Amino acid sequence: MADFTTWAALKTTLLDDLSNGSVLTQSYSIEGRSRRFHSLMEVKDFLMLCDIMTMAADAEDRKFTHVQFERPSSGVS
Repeated sequence: MADFTTWAALKTTLLDDLSNGSVLTQSYSIEGRSRRFHSLMEVKDFLMLCDIMTMAADAEDRKFTHVQFERPSSGVS
């Protein structure tokens, strides 16, 4: 059973298992829950979820700064 560390690492593990043909015979531990895939469509959908969750985790690590641009003649203050 592969242990969950990050969504990106999980996706890499799934792709590795997909390439060697064992993705449908493995069990994956994801945030304390065991997951087994029964079809390649399930794997495909879950890989898309991994991408979404990776982007969300990356966004949490970024810091945003609000910048306001004003043009002197725009009347916006």
